[in-house]
Amino acid sequence: MRHLRAFPLSLLTLGLLICQGQPALGAAKKPESKAVHKEEKANPPVITKVTPVAEIARQSAIWHQWTDLEGRKVDAMFCAYSKDFITIQTKGGKTFQFNVNILIPEDREFAVACAGKDKEAAFSPAVITAAAADVDRLIQAVLASKEQKPNPLATDEQFLRRIYVDAIGRVPTAEEANEFLNDAAGNKRAKLIDKLVYSPGYTMQMFNWMADLLRVKDTFGKAVPAFTFEDWLKSRIASNAPWDQVVKEMVTADGRLTDNGAAGFMLFDADMPLDGVSNLMTTFLGTNMACAQCHDHPLAEWKQRDFFQMASFFGATDGKNEGIARQIQSTLKADPTLSKNVVVKIGLVNSYRLEDQSKNSLTFPKDYKYKDAKPSSPVSPVLITWEKNDAKLPIYKLDTTHPSQLRDEFARWLVSPQNPRFATNIANRLWKKAFGLAVLEPVVDIDDLSQASSPELLAHLTSVMKAARFDLREFQRVIYNSRTYQSGASVTPDLAKGPYLFNGPLVRRLTAEQAWDSFVVNSIGTNADNILLRRSDVLMAYSLPDGKVSAAVIHKVIDSINKTGKGKSMADGKKTGGGSSMGLATGYEGEKPVTRFSMIMARASELPQPASESHFLRLFGQGDRLLTDSATNDGSVPQVLQMMNGSIGKLVSDPTGVAIGTALKSKATDGPIHSLYLSYLSRHPTPVELAAAQKGLANGLHLADLAWVLANTREFLFIQ
Repeated sequence: MRHLRAFPLSLLTLGLLICQGQPALGAAKKPESKAVHKEEKANPPVITKVTPVAEIARQSAIWHQWTDLEGRKVDAMFCAYSKDFITIQTKGGKTFQFNVNILIPEDREFAVACAGKDKEAAFSPAVITAAAADVDRLIQAVLASKEQKPNPLATDEQFLRRIYVDAIGRVPTAEEANEFLNDAAGNKRAKLIDKLVYSPGYTMQMFNWMADLLRVKDTFGKAVPAFTFEDWLKSRIASNAPWDQVVKEMVTADGRLTDNGAAGFMLFDADMPLDGVSNLMTTFLGTNMACAQCHDHPLAEWKQRDFFQMASFFGATDGKNEGIARQIQSTLKADPTLSKNVVVKIGLVNSYRLEDQSKNSLTFPKDYKYKDAKPSSPVSPVLITWEKNDAKLPIYKLDTTHPSQLRDEFARWLVSPQNPRFATNIANRLWKKAFGLAVLEPVVDIDDLSQASSPELLAHLTSVMKAARFDLREFQRVIYNSRTYQSGASVTPDLAKGPYLFNGPLVRRLTAEQAWDSFVVNSIGTNADNILLRRSDVLMAYSLPDGKVSAAVIHKVIDSINKTGKGKSMADGKKTGGGSSMGLATGYEGEKPVTRFSMIMARASELPQPASESHFLRLFGQGDRLLTDSATNDGSVPQVLQMMNGSIGKLVSDPTGVAIGTALKSKATDGPIHSLYLSYLSRHPTPVELAAAQKGLANGLHLADLAWVLANTREFLFIQ
């Protein structure tokens, strides 16, 4: 029985840019268009049908044949290099992460050179400084107009923990904390920001954030696996593909999930395509037209006609091929030896596919009651506008005469820098990610930009996003380097009394993923950042070849499914050891995770999406992914019980864990106590805390007890 009173720890009160000449990081080669517009003959169109991931390559990508110490080779694109671990991506779209020490010396040097070149292609320090200074200037002007001041600068300890959690989704280890706190360089904060956003952990935390935004689930429909969508998204983040490119690929994707992971976003709503359009508008434009799907919006200017005219851009797109299911049923009758459950699953997986037809089939509802259209009449595609002059923008000149091209045309408008809301929407969301509150709330309804707490700030953030060519990493570098982000935190404001003007970030509770990842890294160390669990092969084994379905074809697919080890634990199969000489790319997908207290020790991004309802992640608010932004930070009794007596409590107290092990190795006076404080709170103990800890240990308590107490403090669970 642990006694909390043994450690009376203090708890903190909760209280413009010029585009550079080189291609943007992650910019992909543009595939050829199905139809060339007259005005685009001189230049290839911006938006076209997505090509298979194997054909996608960054214009500025660094391709290389990598060789390990045993002579094995793989052709792959450099993605990231940080703290001895390198991330590469093959032309087939697979991402691999491993210790650079398994490479031959020449390739190790090449990896270092790649990392340097990658940073050279980014915003220069001068550009970052200028853009961040404009953020601060705009905010300080608004604060001064309301007779307010920015919060004092956050301490190094506060900044350290904040940037680790925001940039790579976990707290720093004691070693990482010491390295930063002992650094006397004047630019150490800027150096740490760059170190983190160029590290493998950046991909993991960005996936967690995007998974909630894009409703990433292991299954949709009738339990159809979506593993290729998850792995595709991770590969695009790892290669730092720009946001406009990622969105374009999702919106224009063709085929099945077994062929094209990008199809997962649109296929999620294949059974309810109109809901899919509504979700798309909310996710990528911050426009809530859900009410207008059934009637004129009672609280906004959107009409039901507006909604259906937008949905008409997808009226020729079919997300479900019912013919496959019929063929499967016929095959079952012809061969009774086939397993019904497996064959039905094969049919479902292959029936979900995105195909564009030659005819737009969308019509107004039978009960349409407004005078601007007749019930059941065909709907012509028309883009919405927010201001009266929007329609005059060049991007609004779309070719809507070819139904099979409508998705392409819509995507061309959607992701264009000329779109009145696309850049603003993602900039506003990323600001909320860093500060806990958006410049314009709610993020799902940003139709009226004048309602922002600072319209000038929102306009500046939009211009930064465009100047960065939708490179989300570069945009976040600007935010993180601002004095505003590095200010002390504020308690949650009462927005009923007026908008929050950003004296500093808000005190925030760790998200479910951030809390979990922090416990995992304190248990198994930074190797947690190098555990990649991929399941695409499991889904791709279900793929039916083109042509008529027969019993022989089904038997062949079932053999393929069996070879993938379907049903095995994610820790089994082809997950070989990272940082070893087990192989460079053959089956290589990160380090093999360990299991402790019946929990797989891998980061949240690598676990089932979402986790089971009884898992720590769900208990602490991970969303069910049925709706965009479904995660919560609400407290609950089960959370307290999980921390005190559940598996996480046992994990924290495990003497074999890295945090406790590191503390035990410390030879300095009171070193073990200091080490644990750094592991959990990213700071050293105060004199009062140190004295209490010394007394508790002298009276028979152990370092495991101290670790448990620190993990159960509000200071651990909150970002300040």
